[in-house]
Amino acid sequence: MRERSAMWASLMLVMLGLSGCFYQDLEVLAVDDFSQVRVSLDGMQARMDVDVFNPNPYAVTVTEADVKLYVNQEVVGDVTLLEAQAIRPEARATVGLQVQTRDGALGKVLKNDLMNLLRGAEVPFTAEGSVTGKAFGLSFTVPLRHEQPLNI
Repeated sequence: MRERSAMWASLMLVMLGLSGCFYQDLEVLAVDDFSQVRVSLDGMQARMDVDVFNPNPYAVTVTEADVKLYVNQEVVGDVTLLEAQAIRPEARATVGLQVQTRDGALGKVLKNDLMNLLRGAEVPFTAEGSVTGKAFGLSFTVPLRHEQPLNI
């Protein structure tokens, strides 16, 4: 029994070691500007599409996004994955993300810069964080950063 456990443990260590050799990070090729932007008194909602390339010879599933939305270094919202999405081996895919401000956060930030907004200045939004995916039970993260000024 003990020999069998040792054999399985050794096999798992070899598999984990080899998985590092066979995995290449996903490549973020492009981040599209916010689309379907809706601004109201409650805040802002938009969609952000990320063009991703999977250089691996196996499929990778994007499972979640941990991305914060900033205005002038202050967190005003979150960017979440619309749905888990598999990216085929050695293929490109567009991953859709939902952008949404937190209740009242955008209003607080904009109130401090009201005079510039009345003059037509743009609001500098920055989405920054990471996207998490899985392949063969192993998790990985890919950094994501996108800056976009918007007229509100």
